[in-house]
Amino acid sequence: MRLVLSAALVLSSSIAAVAPSSAQETPGDAAAGRRIAEAWCAACHRIDAKDDRPLTEAPSFAEVAQLPSTTGLALNVFLHSSHENMPNFQLTQRESEDVIAYILSLKAR
Repeated sequence: MRLVLSAALVLSSSIAAVAPSSAQETPGDAAAGRRIAEAWCAACHRIDAKDDRPLTEAPSFAEVAQLPSTTGLALNVFLHSSHENMPNFQLTQRESEDVIAYILSLKAR
């Protein structure tokens, strides 16, 4: 799973390198994204840096946020691609923007 996530984010960051910087910004609502993550993602991912549940194979959202390749564009590509070890959630564009905004809010500045 981590390899697939890393590969998708690396590929996406290559695309982001040639895209205008505005393509990397996300208009989403981080609070709404957290609520979506709590409902749909928390069964497999630690969605909060303060979450102390035992680790699973799925990376925490904080780990994803810290990857150098994590951008709004990379996350958007990842969320709209099928992955072997993930359920095939069908997020609306707004839901995707909100989840992306939440993950990016976890990025250390």
